[in-house]
Amino acid sequence: MSASNPFSSAFELQRTMIDQSRRAAETSIDVQRAAVETWFGSFESAKSVQKSGVTLSKTAIEAYLDGLKSVFPEEAIAELEAAVDEQFEAVDEIHEDAWQSFLEGLDEAEATYDEMTEMQLELLAQSFDALEEMQSDAAETTEEAVASAEELAESA
Repeated sequence: MSASNPFSSAFELQRTMIDQSRRAAETSIDVQRAAVETWFGSFESAKSVQKSGVTLSKTAIEAYLDGLKSVFPEEAIAELEAAVDEQFEAVDEIHEDAWQSFLEGLDEAEATYDEMTEMQLELLAQSFDALEEMQSDAAETTEEAVASAEELAESA
């Protein structure tokens, strides 16, 4: 645009605002993606904490059974210990199967989220590209109109 065009600075400001809006929208999506990835990643820690709770419960019951050995015959306690061990083995198996299934579901959900985010970024880019093209066309049309007006003013 020519220096004498009064609309030049307005169009430049508009281009700057479009660019900043694009970057802000992309940053917002990146922040959302990071938060979701952190959330998905937190479940491994939850699994570990839950497993530690089961282990703590087993240890407490084993300590209780050890205390009973001083009061009751060891053979009677041995049967109880075997039953407790069997139950905790079952709990460990169920725990592992449940978490495995849950984490597989999370992996699928995370993949779906990633696909949707990529689609969102593509649509965002297309929208801003179209906006920038419209703005460029408007600036060009305005420049042509101003140039024509200047020519008319000079010939008058």
